[in-house]
Amino acid sequence: MEQVISILLKYAVGVMGVGFVVLLHELGHFIAAHMFKIEVEIFSVGFGPKMFAKKIGYTEYRISWFLFGGYCRMKGSDDLTRALDSNSKAFIHVENGSLFSVKPIYKLLTYGAGPLTNFLITIFLCTALLATNHQTLSSPSIVSPVDNYPTLFNATTSSATESGIQINDKIIKLNNIEIKDWQEFVFFLNENSESSISLLIERENKELNINVEGTLKKNGSYKFGLTNIIEPNISTVRFLSPENKAGLKKGDLILKVNDYKINNNLDILTYFNKENPKTIDLTILRDEKTKTISYTPSYNRDGSIKHNFSLYSPTKTIDGLNFTSALESGYSMATTLFSNTITSLINIVRGQDDDVRQVLTGPVRASLMIGNITILGLENSLASGFRAFCYLLAVVSISLTIANLLPLPAFDGGQMVIAFFEIITRTRISPKHYWICQLIGMVSVLIIFSFMYFIDIRYFFNF
Repeated sequence: MEQVISILLKYAVGVMGVGFVVLLHELGHFIAAHMFKIEVEIFSVGFGPKMFAKKIGYTEYRISWFLFGGYCRMKGSDDLTRALDSNSKAFIHVENGSLFSVKPIYKLLTYGAGPLTNFLITIFLCTALLATNHQTLSSPSIVSPVDNYPTLFNATTSSATESGIQINDKIIKLNNIEIKDWQEFVFFLNENSESSISLLIERENKELNINVEGTLKKNGSYKFGLTNIIEPNISTVRFLSPENKAGLKKGDLILKVNDYKINNNLDILTYFNKENPKTIDLTILRDEKTKTISYTPSYNRDGSIKHNFSLYSPTKTIDGLNFTSALESGYSMATTLFSNTITSLINIVRGQDDDVRQVLTGPVRASLMIGNITILGLENSLASGFRAFCYLLAVVSISLTIANLLPLPAFDGGQMVIAFFEIITRTRISPKHYWICQLIGMVSVLIIFSFMYFIDIRYFFNF
């Protein structure tokens, strides 16, 4: 029951986020329609039967029972019905304020306003992320050669071991550049193009200079066989999890797992990579006293043990950019998200992605992912949860931008193609052809949504 409540909570958070982005998309259409004298008959928050409605001017504003997104119905359905009933080859006697009464350029701009709104939302969210101060990981640059953990890294030797690096060495400098944390080390290491690196390390209160010769990788860069290790100090424990019920708390230092000695985070992973115990006894140090906590673990879908706790790692504050710089970088970030999403779709079409389930997500899985990551962030801090939520909504918003630009009649992109065709040819599409396009669009939407839900089902049931 508790697991069901947890899933529903995650889903609710995700649905609210996605729904809000969808609603803003429809608001973009609504504003553009008013600008170009197209009457909006209904503007609804949510779908389905109306819960509450109030008519102001020629628009009925609704709150519907299914509070997910919304829709904006523009005037014109009566014009289409009359034209089809009379077998007319053109839209004649159209009503004022109808979608079919305005110039094609206005229709083009009205339908384009939805995707444009989503793109602007993405820029806004990215700008907000970059303009605010935030915490980021700042793990001590304490390392281990990867071959100390062969089951985790599939390595029996490494450049680091051959050069004399030992477990618990702390990197102080890389190529004479002072290193403040592991994240900074990785950054400068990625900037390095040489086959060897010079390290100043601290070992047992002594400083040593060590040169490490790298091993060439397929992409032309070099690997040096180093990995970061952190103390197994508990930072967060998932609410209502077996670990939480057993009494595991923030600040506990893990000493053993079922008599297996633990010195760092990789020791924990190594144990569970080899063992799959039915019960777990954690020996911990709390307030300078040793204590044992026992519980029956929960499991992931693949049968592996699910760890409902995280280990502590120090953080540092990154100052936000000024508004101008944040806006420029936010725009760049949004365009990068746009291009990366397009690239992923192209790779799917070309068959270059082996598992579509890992690239595409349907609405159910997307909502659960957003809710899950947001709640994980909130467990760390309110700011972390908020930042995670904003970033994920930016991804959703840019996805909606691209999806609605698809040239299918039921999508904004299809309507924009029709309007563009009318502008170029200076002729209006006939009612019959317009109706056929709409019918094709509706069928396409049903196929696409069925496919997306099928992907979700395949993912959740792993077939």
